[in-house]
Amino acid sequence: MRFLLDVNVLVALAFPEHASHGAAHTWFGRDPDRLWASCALTQRGFLRVASRALASGRGCVQRALAGFEHDCLVPNHEYWPVDVDLRDLAETQRSRLIGANQIADMQLLMLAHRHGGQLATFDTGMRELAAGSKYANSLLVL
Repeated sequence: MRFLLDVNVLVALAFPEHASHGAAHTWFGRDPDRLWASCALTQRGFLRVASRALASGRGCVQRALAGFEHDCLVPNHEYWPVDVDLRDLAETQRSRLIGANQIADMQLLMLAHRHGGQLATFDTGMRELAAGSKYANSLLVL
């Protein structure tokens, strides 16, 4: 099983001072060969948060990008292009989209489903978004 890591998991793994750092490392470290993925949405979100956290000069984005690039060099990482179309959502799924943040959440969930993986997240609100749908098994809330 390959896991698409949500932004909150990527940030928790990267920053020791993050409240979920221990939980993220415990989960990730349980399987030394853990397969994981990133996509344009998670990369952008991670780089936005990480560069703000490193905001100690002009090179903060470059440092965040260099660190992320290094992490992605492992053979366990795979890049997934965001090739899912929100227009494909059934009406029941559309009705669950109640906020702007859930648009990206739904797209990540659809992407994990498309690749036969799971979206790994700390966002407990994702359970409601996925519940009772074909995407329910494509979600892992840590």
